[in-house]
Amino acid sequence: MTDSDLHYLNHNRTVLILNPKAGKENLNFISKNLHKYRDHFDYTTFISIDECRSFIRENLERYDIFVAVGGDGTASSMAAELTGTDKILAIFPIGSGNGFAREMGFTRNFDDLIRDIHRKETFFIDVLYLNNTPCINIAGAGIDSYVAHEFHNLIRRGFWSYVYSSLKVMARIKPFRFLVNIENRTVDEHAFMVTLANTRQFGNNALIAPLAKPDDGKFNIVIVRPFPKIYAPIFAIKMITGRLKESKYVTFLESENPVTFISREKRFHIDGEPIIIDGKVHVEIKNRVLGVLKSSNNRWQQLSN
Repeated sequence: MTDSDLHYLNHNRTVLILNPKAGKENLNFISKNLHKYRDHFDYTTFISIDECRSFIRENLERYDIFVAVGGDGTASSMAAELTGTDKILAIFPIGSGNGFAREMGFTRNFDDLIRDIHRKETFFIDVLYLNNTPCINIAGAGIDSYVAHEFHNLIRRGFWSYVYSSLKVMARIKPFRFLVNIENRTVDEHAFMVTLANTRQFGNNALIAPLAKPDDGKFNIVIVRPFPKIYAPIFAIKMITGRLKESKYVTFLESENPVTFISREKRFHIDGEPIIIDGKVHVEIKNRVLGVLKSSNNRWQQLSN
């Protein structure tokens, strides 16, 4: 596989932007299919996130649809440039969890993607902001954030590496204290995890916020209080089956207004990407500001115009 296999800019109105960190196996699979479909879309790769975002800014008028070939982090980085424009985000998911892609119904099937591109229907979603940093899926501190930071340092990626990171975190997790000002009330507790959710899942169909909707103008706050380590497998099963609301260790809140999050915990993640935030975290949501290609598998029936 050469660089030219992953770079082709012609006169299509759709462009695939590939994350080169997706892994050799994934990139080999993709490169074998790109030439076959080059009449339907252009494609390119990038060295860094900054390079990716610069490419989008410089080519915003050239394309109508920008397809993120990667995981939720790649999609989130591209969404940061597309939010508030009339351009459309799509995803060809090759990440480890692909939570946002799963919620939007995107699959690893080029024929499905081509059909969706030709239909060109748009589903407008909300975007969360943490201190002005956009989030299209899930953000938070605690277990999921520790996993993101642990996973980020691994050489090998993929589902089993993610499981390894999760087990390692669960073995040494300790609660942290936080304070949230929400809807004229203050929540002051200790938690294993505080999640800010625009959609339902982390990835791999693990539903942390089963009632979250991506276009209702509200975001969910999920507080997971400390539980006995022996309860961890039960917690995981309830999350995978969408039954966390039955757990006595979990509290669900929602807000359409800005929220302030205060904690000494600095390790956060935004759409699975680790980030350090020191000080107060101001959280707000903007309603239906990002156009997402409506896939044929999109479970959200409402089609925004």
